[in-house]
Amino acid sequence: MKLYTFVRDGQERIGAGLDEEMLVDLHAAHAHPAFASMRALIEAGPDALGAARGALDAASGDARIRIADVRILAPLPRPTKIRGFSVFEKHLVQATDGAARTMAAGESDPEAAYSEKRRQFNLDSLPGVGWRQTPAYYYSDCTTVIGQDETVTWPSYSEWIDYELEILAVIGRGGKDIPVDQAHDHIFGYTMMNDLSARDAQFMAMSTGLGFAKGKDFDGSNPLGPCIVTADEIPDPYALALRTRINGEQWSHVQGITPQWSFTDCIAYASQSQTLHPAELFSTGCTPDGCSMELMRSVKRGDTVEIEAEGIGVLRTRIA
Repeated sequence: MKLYTFVRDGQERIGAGLDEEMLVDLHAAHAHPAFASMRALIEAGPDALGAARGALDAASGDARIRIADVRILAPLPRPTKIRGFSVFEKHLVQATDGAARTMAAGESDPEAAYSEKRRQFNLDSLPGVGWRQTPAYYYSDCTTVIGQDETVTWPSYSEWIDYELEILAVIGRGGKDIPVDQAHDHIFGYTMMNDLSARDAQFMAMSTGLGFAKGKDFDGSNPLGPCIVTADEIPDPYALALRTRINGEQWSHVQGITPQWSFTDCIAYASQSQTLHPAELFSTGCTPDGCSMELMRSVKRGDTVEIEAEGIGVLRTRIA
């Protein structure tokens, strides 16, 4: 089941997709208390999800609406937390190499500068030992989440615009010290995020050793959506066909990606001595070929970025 958050008659509502063009306003179909918001639905557990399926099957009349006639928001506008992992070796190596080449391109001797950047970034040693031993993560800013077809004003302090195609698991059931073999039972569903990145500011912040700072944190930096697909419909999130397009031109297409750490590994790790809560988001980090830095291409102000995952949909963002 595809689940959406949208605005209808000035109010935030949640809905379930009938097909690619129609959805059911769950509250209009059945005044269930769990249909007040996506977070309420997730927190209410399996019985509420069953009620949503029943409302979808029985809906008629005013409860059925065209997706094109409403404003689609982020499916989870106010997530409990967002944890950003980095689980794809190919992305890590390609992105670092792309950064080294980009930074060296403007130097008087680009090849010498590139060699120096490779040395500074320890490219020949990537990924590091710790990356293979621990599914480490950072916290992404929950307050910068936006939805479908939004325009993001790029920060005035940055000239290096990038996007990142990321698949996210939505935590449905909380818990602590969750074993790996039980972690999948805690996944409500999956969605996408475009982790917008001001690379020049990001690399400056990373040089301090304290994180990404203004490279990742600015208004609208976390477009999310367009929907949440329940876990039963996506048996293997790493098998999905993934695409990126800029101004309608396809820049990448990958399918069948192998993570160093699965969502279940990440859930088990993050829950060690810490309680996870419903409506938390766990990101894979950028997928292979999922950012322009890997492809050695440039995004500009005025461009429209589309990231797509098979079965989830297309998330469109304009850069101003």
